[in-house]
Amino acid sequence: MKKSNKSYGYLASDVQSAVAESYKTIRTNLQFLFTRKEGCKVITISSPQASDGKTTNSVNLAISFSQLGKKVLLIDADLRRPSVYRKLKIENNDGLSGVLAGFCSPEKTIVSINPHFSVLTSGAVPPNPSELLASKDFESLIEKLKASYDYIIIDTAPIGIVSDALSVARNSDGVLLVIKEKVTTYQAFEGVVDSLKLADIPLLGVVLNGITSNNRYHYYKNRY
Repeated sequence: MKKSNKSYGYLASDVQSAVAESYKTIRTNLQFLFTRKEGCKVITISSPQASDGKTTNSVNLAISFSQLGKKVLLIDADLRRPSVYRKLKIENNDGLSGVLAGFCSPEKTIVSINPHFSVLTSGAVPPNPSELLASKDFESLIEKLKASYDYIIIDTAPIGIVSDALSVARNSDGVLLVIKEKVTTYQAFEGVVDSLKLADIPLLGVVLNGITSNNRYHYYKNRY
């Protein structure tokens, strides 16, 4: 396993900010959902379309769980437009695509940010992302990794654009959907929900991203 000497907190500028509190709330709600589930919890994070903020939410949620002292692995399974490595400013030479193609092992590819937070980047963009993510190799990889982590957070391509996310989600406990205020349309959201129902994949919840607030009081007033 590769190691990084970088230290990460929330991507938000102020850990005590309303944004950080929101991630803690999402984390707590997911913990309640998984109260009766033993072993590793696998959460797929996706969105109806690009630029809804799914990757930022994936990174921050993974960090949030790791701050509880849980062992967390963040996987970038968006093999078309990966961006986790950019958010965390780490290398992306080897990654998920290389592991699934048999070019490298997960043990030598996973980057350890700290004792509780690790990352498996996407690797090189392959010519066949759908086939790789729908393969038995991906299913076997997730099963293997579950033995080493308390939570696995998987960032995927938008469900409303390609089928990759559905293939990934079938190997998880459900999907956390990120939508963006004044950007995501009702039709796009409804289409994704219908796709999840058809594939019999649980929808764990919805994160409304990009909410604007004039002040902290306004935020708490609307939240409560």
